[in-house]
Amino acid sequence: MAPHLVGPRRLPLAAAPARCRLPHRADRGGGRQPEEEDGHGSRHLFLHPTIRALHHVRRHRTSPPSASRSLIVAMPTTPGVDGRLAYVSGEAELLRQLLPNPALLIEPDGLAGGVASHESEARPTKARVLEQLSDCGIVHFACHGAHDPLDPSQSLLLLHDHERDPLNVASIAQVRMDSAQLAYLSACRTAFMDSVELIDEAIHLTSAFQLAGFPHVIGTLWEVDDKEASRMTVDFYAELGAAADMYRNVDMGAIARALHKTVRDIRDQFPGTPYLWAAHLHAGL
Repeated sequence: MAPHLVGPRRLPLAAAPARCRLPHRADRGGGRQPEEEDGHGSRHLFLHPTIRALHHVRRHRTSPPSASRSLIVAMPTTPGVDGRLAYVSGEAELLRQLLPNPALLIEPDGLAGGVASHESEARPTKARVLEQLSDCGIVHFACHGAHDPLDPSQSLLLLHDHERDPLNVASIAQVRMDSAQLAYLSACRTAFMDSVELIDEAIHLTSAFQLAGFPHVIGTLWEVDDKEASRMTVDFYAELGAAADMYRNVDMGAIARALHKTVRDIRDQFPGTPYLWAAHLHAGL
């Protein structure tokens, strides 16, 4: 008799799914510019950008450190971009309570109190982010993301100095992270490919972080709503913390399951608006 299966089943995929090209509304996209409803079953998908990327991650993965550090990169305002991400400062403050040994780099936000810093050394520049990343197990970005349809290697996360020294796919893919466990890219289109000619190449921010050494990356397939992205973040880490003993020795399935449950919970509240919850995916082992 076949054993009874309990809990969700994980289905691995390679290469970018067709849904990454579906159009959606904007928010964390920085002004640079679907509908897919999840089934009612208990399966969830985790994406490997390519078979080669999966092989690379498996070869270079290391044992999780006994006490992980984490990095929070928050951009409630962005130089050269109009408006502000109203929920990012609050998101960063909550993450400081949820993540282990957090370091915070945050852009000043004059409309928010408490967590936002006006000290120049706390601003998220490319150099500071890469320096902090070197020994972090978890990194969380809450910022604008921008996709370059002509040259996907130039797609970037918009930090304080994005106009003169961008943190783009090309620069991230050259870095090697020995302590890396999880990168959460809470920004628009971080797993998006627009070019039909290049769609099998999986050149985007999510795959770049995998190649840099993160065995687990959470990215987005289209532009995400600021409020729901913040809620998704907090609910995900709370779920992961309950399942994974303070983010130490996380098993391969815990991150994907935590995201799966978080997405389903939001989907159950907004079943008719999948653009609010269906963009997020887990890429990893």
